[in-house]
Amino acid sequence: MNVLGLVLGLTAAGSDARTIVIGGLAALLAESVAMAGVIYTSAGAERDYYEAQLENERREVREMPDAERDEVREIFKQRGLSGELLDRVVEHTTADPERWVDVMMRDELHLEKPEAAGVTRAALVGLSCAVGSGIPIVPYLFIPTGTAALVAAVVSAAVLFGVGVYKALTLVGRWWASGLQMLVIGMASALAGYAIGVLLGAR
Repeated sequence: MNVLGLVLGLTAAGSDARTIVIGGLAALLAESVAMAGVIYTSAGAERDYYEAQLENERREVREMPDAERDEVREIFKQRGLSGELLDRVVEHTTADPERWVDVMMRDELHLEKPEAAGVTRAALVGLSCAVGSGIPIVPYLFIPTGTAALVAAVVSAAVLFGVGVYKALTLVGRWWASGLQMLVIGMASALAGYAIGVLLGAR
């Protein structure tokens, strides 16, 4: 939608097709690289946080075993265990330091080991962003700018609605409400770019 807003704004300002395509491609590349970078750095930060908490739990198990054992007992008590069974489970869990730490990470801190493939995830997000951002540019390669703007807006709106419907069908929610939500948010962003083009292009 950022690229759609840009090309609509350039169209409204009276730019020629070549300028619009160059501007759209520049925005596409910048946004795709930025999105990939966000995913990559976020994955790294998530991994660093997990490792820091893991080391902290290992240190507490070494230095404060009694307190940590009580926490394990409380975790399994909340699951409904009691008496001799609870004692055996706590003893089994705390007999192995790594198993002990795993329980603390999962059940006390609610942390799961993050995926290691930060580069792969970043590349997929960057590629997806590039494909989506390319949709509003394509019409300007084949048809006059005025018509291209209309086609870009209609096709982008249809894609947004489709993405919203797909989200609802694969996750949860009403398909029409999800599709309409994506459509309204996306087109509002695009219309903001168009409005800038109209205001500044009129000067």
